[in-house]
Amino acid sequence: MEELDLKEKVKLVGGKTIEECGTVISLLHRGRIEEADRLLSSVKKRVGLITKLCTEHPILLRLPVVRDANMEYVEAVCYYFFLTEGRVPPYTSFKVEPDEYILGLADLVGELRRRCLDLIRMGKLELASKTFDQMVETYEYIWRFEYPKKLVKGLRHKIDIDRKLLEDTRLILTQAHILAR
Repeated sequence: MEELDLKEKVKLVGGKTIEECGTVISLLHRGRIEEADRLLSSVKKRVGLITKLCTEHPILLRLPVVRDANMEYVEAVCYYFFLTEGRVPPYTSFKVEPDEYILGLADLVGELRRRCLDLIRMGKLELASKTFDQMVETYEYIWRFEYPKKLVKGLRHKIDIDRKLLEDTRLILTQAHILAR
């Protein structure tokens, strides 16, 4: 009975974590950094609780919501740090599985693209170029885990999407630079 209760608790906490990570990213896109920072503190506590429960009951690690929550957490934290400090934190900054970190980074590329396009729209081409450079750096980092062997389940599809995002963003950014001359 206790195991079922714990399973439900992890599902609830994981679901809330995923939801709040989405809210953090949305706040960041709207420039509401302080609100995002406060919410990220709450998310960090939830992730800590999930980690604690899974450490005490390793069978819970098999729940898909654990992986998804950790991936979303990595994505939100990395986007926050990119906006506030101009960097993406390394794997060692997180208490997640390596594949969760890699998949979170793969999702980060999409958020960076959105930021890049917003900056282009605002005429901030230098910042857009810096954001694009981070997209490329992130893509090149995660790509190493796919080729020549598939080390992370689900990464191939994300890499294919990210490659297309990079190609499209490069074209748009290049056109914006040409038009700005």
